[in-house]
Amino acid sequence: MEFVFVCGWCDTECVVWGEPVVSWWTQKYRVPDVFTCWWCGEDSTSPPPPWTEAE
Repeated sequence: MEFVFVCGWCDTECVVWGEPVVSWWTQKYRVPDVFTCWWCGEDSTSPPPPWTEAE
């Protein structure tokens, strides 16, 4: 599933892939600790959940 994170450097919305994690009672996803902004190229830290799903 894809989530929208905001770059900490330029405030651009970035789409980050969340890998599904097996769970019996709820859907959980794992995202990278750091993502690279597509606009400015800088690394930003992923925010804590809950995350906004990308459309």
